[in-house]
Amino acid sequence: MFETLPSKGRGYQDFKPYYAGALALRQGINPYEGDFGTVFTEAGRPLSNLSAWERSEPLLDTPAWLIFFEPFTLLKPATAYWAWTVFNLLCLTAAIFLLIRQLGPPGADGWTVAALMLLYPPIAMNFWFAQSEIVLLLIFVLALRALGRRHDGAAGVILAAAALLRAYPLGMLGYLVARRNWRATAYFLAACVVGCALAVALAGFRPVASFARLAVPMSGRLLGTMSGMRAGGVPAALLRHPANLNLGAFVQLVLGYRSWSRGAGLAIELLLACLAFAATAAVDDDPYGCGFSLWIVVSTMLSPVAWPQFLVCVVPLYVGIAAANHAVSHTTSRERRLPRRVLNVAGASYVAALFMGGPLGFLSSALARSIAGHVHASYVLPAEAAFISLGCAYLAALWMTTAGAAPKAARARVQPAA
Repeated sequence: MFETLPSKGRGYQDFKPYYAGALALRQGINPYEGDFGTVFTEAGRPLSNLSAWERSEPLLDTPAWLIFFEPFTLLKPATAYWAWTVFNLLCLTAAIFLLIRQLGPPGADGWTVAALMLLYPPIAMNFWFAQSEIVLLLIFVLALRALGRRHDGAAGVILAAAALLRAYPLGMLGYLVARRNWRATAYFLAACVVGCALAVALAGFRPVASFARLAVPMSGRLLGTMSGMRAGGVPAALLRHPANLNLGAFVQLVLGYRSWSRGAGLAIELLLACLAFAATAAVDDDPYGCGFSLWIVVSTMLSPVAWPQFLVCVVPLYVGIAAANHAVSHTTSRERRLPRRVLNVAGASYVAALFMGGPLGFLSSALARSIAGHVHASYVLPAEAAFISLGCAYLAALWMTTAGAAPKAARARVQPAA
């Protein structure tokens, strides 16, 4: 997959909305009024021409993200594209290094796990699309590192930054509440309030209000209007796209978009979120960050629109499971051994990601047809391989977190009487 990465920034991929939206915001233009084609024209058409579906879609990036991206608009588009690519490469290097150093495993095993993570297909997809999930991965790793060092306030602020930049990590608040980490929760909420105030001060009130009007209906799960052109300002084809990893959209796809399928999707989403909350609340500690990774997976599943490259943020789960397996591999206590099902399902998640290539994002004609609502048959299987990988990651993280709760129950049973 890495061999197919673009050698030129000619197409720019998802770099287009980042650059044009941030440039428009810097020029005093509200990037959330109208479709992206209008914003692109008002910003001076800084990049190559837009396709039909690019012109019709709205800008879904948060104001905080566009403010963060504004320094890249000080460069010419081609230079900014490669600067963004190098920035992502540095973020990936830092994230992998900090993960291996924080969680392990040590020595040669750690280098082996790092190499496997570099070969993880969603990472290549992130570079292909010039996407932002590697930056988000580094933020998650920094938060996990702060939690491991009991710097709860810093962890709350870091996770709040992730929520302000990419919106869907707001679900990580569930992890802090489930762990009863009230200090981190308070810092998370306070940082979100301060960040919103800074966004209004730097971007203006109208762009922030326009984004809120666009995002609130999406969070309200208006997927029942999928037969129409738009749902909450979002093209219905985006929500029905086979590569959309939202759990509710997948359930509706399986059930055929019947009148009751939306309710079934919401019920299953609620069930998986409750299971994650119960499992995380039961653990005494989360030394390998598997409960943390479980909530990354849950946040991705519950996001109204989530793409296969979002699986980049699942990397801490693989590293945590590898580190836990290495730590218990030398023990003679059978009760402390890592459950075999965890390793099997985590391996299935990684292997399923290997089938995410092919037409998934690399054949522009198939991508255009699917966005337009005419899904190419060869597109569906690789797209659903990403959801299978995400589902296996959920099971692995849930079982790993549940296994972490076992020692707590065992200690309660063997506690001597007073």
